[in-house]
Amino acid sequence: MEIINFNEHRGPRPYAPPLVTEPRPKRRALLIGINYAGPGQAHVDVLQMKDLVIKEYHYSPDDIVTLIDDGGEPRFQPARENILREIDNLVRDAKPGDHFFFHYSGHAEQRCNEDYTVTKEDGMDECLLPMDAMGKDKDDEKLMIRDRELRVRLVDSLPAGSQLIAIFDSSHSASLLDLDHFRCNRVYVPYVSKGRRRSDSLWAPNIRKNALEQGHDGPFVSTRGVYQTKRVTVSDSMVKIRKSSIQHGEGRQRVQTRKLTVKAAYEPSTAVTPRFPIELCESPIAMFPCDGWCKPDGSEHEMAQVISLSACKDSQILWEERGNSMTIALVKILRENPNPSLKDLMLCVSHERHKSAIDVHDEAKKYKKAMQEYWRRGGEKPGVQTEVNNFQDPQLSSHQPLNLEKTTWNP
Repeated sequence: MEIINFNEHRGPRPYAPPLVTEPRPKRRALLIGINYAGPGQAHVDVLQMKDLVIKEYHYSPDDIVTLIDDGGEPRFQPARENILREIDNLVRDAKPGDHFFFHYSGHAEQRCNEDYTVTKEDGMDECLLPMDAMGKDKDDEKLMIRDRELRVRLVDSLPAGSQLIAIFDSSHSASLLDLDHFRCNRVYVPYVSKGRRRSDSLWAPNIRKNALEQGHDGPFVSTRGVYQTKRVTVSDSMVKIRKSSIQHGEGRQRVQTRKLTVKAAYEPSTAVTPRFPIELCESPIAMFPCDGWCKPDGSEHEMAQVISLSACKDSQILWEERGNSMTIALVKILRENPNPSLKDLMLCVSHERHKSAIDVHDEAKKYKKAMQEYWRRGGEKPGVQTEVNNFQDPQLSSHQPLNLEKTTWNP
């Protein structure tokens, strides 16, 4: 039987170039916890968060850097120089597809911003306080890390297609990254969004339209527009505006209805008369990009996705009991569901923080009663007073408008 060797008839094999494999996307994390040489929750927060990102989001321990003020190796202490160095290392050589995770548990402060008319609505800068900013010269501004510096180092260098998720468990933390969108990312929580409270006094400095003083020739007529809810299109030639006219000192009101063209309604006369010395003008142009009604416009792929979850608003101060921080609540939620929608996540976090607030308020009431008893009968003075008035509203900020129901939490 003749054996045929097929390899003899095939000739030399063609050259095959070596396979070039794309490098795997990077997944890096930087976790910072500062107790400022005293008892606190920050170190526990960092350890819990590190365990979460390893087990649930498959970060390698070699790609996680932790900075805690435990008196250990100097280069891993959360001083200003070390924090800025590790932030630069976190996002170094960032490429599309890379994931970065930043967590901070510590103090934050607010300082006046000189150019607030351009960049800040409240005229304040939010600042991180490294461990060396709480020494002899308390709150040394030169050692603070301002929000604008954080944004330049953490956000501005990221390419399109990459992702950064930052968590700030501190006071005054809503805009610590100076991200553009925050109002449009708020969710309504019945137990947290308590609506209008004690806000009538805020109207006092405002001058109502046409609310003028009485003249020599008799009382002025104060008018107000009652706007109809029916949508009016440009094709409609007439718009009805119902006016109510109220005479000062009279118990009746005269109601008249008149028709105005669309042009007349939107281009009122700006003539200044003795009776109407207030010159009419156009509505002001928004100085800031987020008005609370932003929608994704398809440009989300043109920039990095940056999401910041903070424990409270810029105007709020953070308080916590040991073992009851926002980080602990967040870890608990994400262990049960590692990839919730952003809307569900904010709802759950808000409810957990509200429960904590109620517990603290109950303790404050007990403290108040104990103090009253102490003043009345003496004896042992109660311990440290807790806050009774404040609620903390977790905030979600982003680089661009988000669809909270469709965007999932995926560090």
